[in-house]
Amino acid sequence: MKSILKGPSRAIVSRAPARIDLAGGTVDIWPLYLFHSRAVTLNAAVGLSVRVRLVLAPGAGIRLEDGSTRAGRSWKSVGEMSRQRGLELYCRALEHFGIEDGLRIETTSDIPRGAGLAGSSALLVALCGALCKLTGLRLARESLVPLLRDIETRLIRVPAGLQDYYPALYGGVQALWWEAGRTRRERMLCSTKRLEERLLLVYTGVSRYSGANNWEVFKRHLDGSRPVRGSMQQIVEAARELHAALSQGDFCGAGAAMAREARARRRLFPGISTPLVQRLERELMRLGAGAVKVCGAGGGGCVLVYAEPEVKSSLMAVIRKRGLEVLPLRIANRGWVLHTEMALP
Repeated sequence: MKSILKGPSRAIVSRAPARIDLAGGTVDIWPLYLFHSRAVTLNAAVGLSVRVRLVLAPGAGIRLEDGSTRAGRSWKSVGEMSRQRGLELYCRALEHFGIEDGLRIETTSDIPRGAGLAGSSALLVALCGALCKLTGLRLARESLVPLLRDIETRLIRVPAGLQDYYPALYGGVQALWWEAGRTRRERMLCSTKRLEERLLLVYTGVSRYSGANNWEVFKRHLDGSRPVRGSMQQIVEAARELHAALSQGDFCGAGAAMAREARARRRLFPGISTPLVQRLERELMRLGAGAVKVCGAGGGGCVLVYAEPEVKSSLMAVIRKRGLEVLPLRIANRGWVLHTEMALP
């Protein structure tokens, strides 16, 4: 393995943030957006993140460690590692970069597993970004997107969407316009502080697998299902309304657009919402929440709540009474970052 590191005394450290999807999710899967004029997805990077640290281990195999506890496992090669279930993301990435052994990978994450916050995409961004540096491959951030999409598609065995990579790579609040032949990324210039003040991120404690719900929607859309296509069109229209509201600093209108998107998303596929989320939504809406929407493909994970600042404390009391966790939510204006440091033995 040719490496830019001068021996095992240096380490590459790569970090990428998770995201919340504000409106327009699922539209980002090719070719669904081609069936809807002016399709757009809005999302934001958040302070929860994944950190990957690579250290050369000449003459050794592959070691994967928890960066917090240093507990981990070792394999003689990536081939041997690939026989262990749950490590396919690492194996696919290492195989793509032609790495078979001689590497220690430390991973630290504060993103709950299966939360619908694109944790696996953040991990893939951090890992592939570090592997690019390790192998001396120079790729622009935008050029990484097709690679990340294809690795993840091989991993989940269904078409992967594109929206998750952009907040991890660039940070901030953004609109992603899905156009024929290209994705146009627009950095939203709305007040992140005013947006943060109106958001609550609730973790249900129930993990979900996004690929199943998205695949069902994908198949039904391509089969010409009128209910699915109609709901998707409503999602696109709500996302455009949210874009207009945030562009104008209309945070009341932003809540209404998110509520419309959430209603259309529930109609998209029965597995997106759950009885727990539905009960929570009814209770929070009675107390003044403007919108309650599932994150990602739903079926568990996190719920994003939009509410005016004066009612957030009463909403948080109800959420905690139900035994659910309110995660810290800070919009991260910076995306993927990378540096080298001294390696510990």
